[in-house]
Amino acid sequence: MASSSSSSSSSSSSTHQWKYEVFLSFSGEDTRKSFTDHLHQALCRKGIKTFIDDQLRRGEQISPALLRAIEDSRFSVIIFSKNYASSSWCLDELVKILDCVKEMGTTALPVFYNFDPSHVRNQRESYAEAFSKHEQIYREKNMEKVVKWREALTAAAGLSGWDTRDRHESKIIEEIATKIFNELIEASSSNMEALFGVDSHIYSVVSLLCIESNDVRMVGLWGMSGIGKTTIAKVVYERIHSQFEGCCFLSNVREKSQKKDSIDLQMELLSQVLRDGNLNTKIFNRGMNIVKDRLRYMKVLIVLDDVDCEQQLEDLAGNHDWFGPGSRIIITSRDKHLLDHPVDAIYKVEELKHNEAHEFFCHYAFRQKCPIEDFKMLCDNALSYAKGVPLALKVLGSFLYGKNIAEWKSELDKIKQFPNKNIQNVLKTSFDGLDDNEKDIFLDIAFFYKGHDKDFVREILDSCFFFDTGIRSLMDKSLITISKNKLCMHDLLQEMGWEVVRQESIHDRGNRSRLLSHDDVNHVLITNTGTQKIEGIVLDLSTSNELNLSVDAFAKMNNLRLLRFGNVQIDGSLEYLSEKELMDRDWMERNYLYTQCNLDGNFKFLSNELRSLYWHGYPLNSLPSNFHPKKLVELNMCFSQLTQLWEGNKAFEKLKFMKLSHSKRLTKTPNLSGAPNLERLILEGCTKLVDVHPSIGFHKKLIFLNLDNCRNLESFSSSIHMESLQILTLSECLKLNKFPEVQGNMEHLLELSLEGIAIKELPSSIENLNGLALLNLKDCNSLESLPSSIFKLKSLKTLEVSNCSKLKKLLEI
Repeated sequence: MASSSSSSSSSSSSTHQWKYEVFLSFSGEDTRKSFTDHLHQALCRKGIKTFIDDQLRRGEQISPALLRAIEDSRFSVIIFSKNYASSSWCLDELVKILDCVKEMGTTALPVFYNFDPSHVRNQRESYAEAFSKHEQIYREKNMEKVVKWREALTAAAGLSGWDTRDRHESKIIEEIATKIFNELIEASSSNMEALFGVDSHIYSVVSLLCIESNDVRMVGLWGMSGIGKTTIAKVVYERIHSQFEGCCFLSNVREKSQKKDSIDLQMELLSQVLRDGNLNTKIFNRGMNIVKDRLRYMKVLIVLDDVDCEQQLEDLAGNHDWFGPGSRIIITSRDKHLLDHPVDAIYKVEELKHNEAHEFFCHYAFRQKCPIEDFKMLCDNALSYAKGVPLALKVLGSFLYGKNIAEWKSELDKIKQFPNKNIQNVLKTSFDGLDDNEKDIFLDIAFFYKGHDKDFVREILDSCFFFDTGIRSLMDKSLITISKNKLCMHDLLQEMGWEVVRQESIHDRGNRSRLLSHDDVNHVLITNTGTQKIEGIVLDLSTSNELNLSVDAFAKMNNLRLLRFGNVQIDGSLEYLSEKELMDRDWMERNYLYTQCNLDGNFKFLSNELRSLYWHGYPLNSLPSNFHPKKLVELNMCFSQLTQLWEGNKAFEKLKFMKLSHSKRLTKTPNLSGAPNLERLILEGCTKLVDVHPSIGFHKKLIFLNLDNCRNLESFSSSIHMESLQILTLSECLKLNKFPEVQGNMEHLLELSLEGIAIKELPSSIENLNGLALLNLKDCNSLESLPSSIFKLKSLKTLEVSNCSKLKKLLEI
């Protein structure tokens, strides 16, 4: 390609109603079944309506139909090949094309197919031979025509175009089709609002529509509110509607369905498609499928915008056989589940990329592509807030337009506390369409579990809600995504969730269902204004040096499901640390910031509705005596002042996760027979722990047990039979001089770390750990021998015995 072909379009070209978008002028003898055919297919795949003359050309006079097709085409692609100049039809087409460029503002794009452009410009080689014949024929008839042909060839050869010599045809064809496609998008959107980053979306949607196919095809556009689904659908509609016998863009289907019945919507659809504003309402009898009856033989393009229930689809586009061959139906929706059954393909609309968002925002905020110099940092702050959502970028940019720096700073600070209503109202439409179960799960994620492991959150919330069905619905409605099994939510949607809860009780914070703001939580706890409305509290302890609470702070919170006091700078990763981190005894101490929390008086109450109790630095010696948390799933009290959790045997039937790491006053573990479903027990760094209750050694559900760096632990258990255990670490238990007998098969144990403990030998019953892959005995300075039964560990891959100075029998093994 010499360079991108320049457009000669004028104001008349942008307003002209083109019947075709591309006219192909070519020598059938040279390229009909090769280059021209491939180019025609590429244009059709992009939804570009292209005229190609498939008839054999006879006689000297070009047909009037071809001349009209040239006039009705926005672009003309002229394929100069060896024998192009031999055809008087081709030369007449060329003259007409160049006349339309001058008079109508069309665009001519030359392609020099395996032919030197200079031969076209100067009529040399085969073109010289062709004109020798033309001059003989027209010498006495019309030599003026031959002169025009020569002038046209010279002029066309001077246009920027493509030279195919020494290039791959497929790449050139893609360049031509892409250039035309881009210019058509630009032309179709010239009367619409500013569009940025839309090109790639248009390519993808048109590709999914498969315009060249004669079947009926439905395509869904899916994404969160405000992401640009409607805008993309409009541009696609404008681009391709001229190729259909009838068209309809039915906007705001969700909103209209709330105000009108299905017959009104069917009438509006048919009125647009049939271009008839006076349809007889009597034909719309209930049960009579008038849409199908009237459109089944028409090639139609229909856009159903913002569909939110199945009935709307059944009323307006029930099935493919409602529409004639070649019809295309585009459906935009926030709910992927609605699109799964009827459509042939779904396109997910993602946020704008940073450079696209930057240009889009600047268009509205500054009326230019780049920010004013003094506003660059503020512009970046605004972009960070909007996170690539076109609605937010447009609303915020328009609002800030014309304001000074001080006003920008004030408004950007304000929206952090009081979100923009125009943005929130659009985003909230998705939330309003949820059922109560889905709303609760959404709000819990927005407040407590964004970025957390999905499986872990399921364990916590499954006892309250129907988690899996709720999560699927939230994903389908574009309210959350899951990446690497983490629950993800767009910042604006999270902010919308916060605002929903704030609106529950604007002035009385104790009557809100969830509390997250440091100021809100502090106010409610210090003033004892919490009520039974509160279901969850999160308090970031890293922002306070000291917290003083009354013992009555939680007294009225009978429905509290989640209590989370912790250092949010690191807490987000503490539920499911990697095994390497879990065995790093210094990890938490290196990263934790201590906050002193004081409870005045005799603290007796914690809600028995709690599912998750997460209180780092818990200040008391034990849990309240009247605390009977039968619904508790997670107990996480690292860095606590606990000496023991509770006396005797308590029923923790649903408890699955217990973490008391670095509770340096803890001396013994409780009887865990009342926690039959416990899966993970982490006690690392409990340096005063002396006694582990025997119930642990025979726990049937425990998967992970970490007693790393419990330096005063003298005995673990005389024997163990833990059917489900996969990882056991007793490293740095410096006073532990005996490993328990293994009773029965423990085939699931994969890793056993005994680094630095005081054992002299391992029991021969270690052979019952027949699934063991890693045995770490590093720095066991008292270890003298290994049992011969270690040979029976067929799965063992790693045996670490470095720095075992007294080990003498390793060679015999």
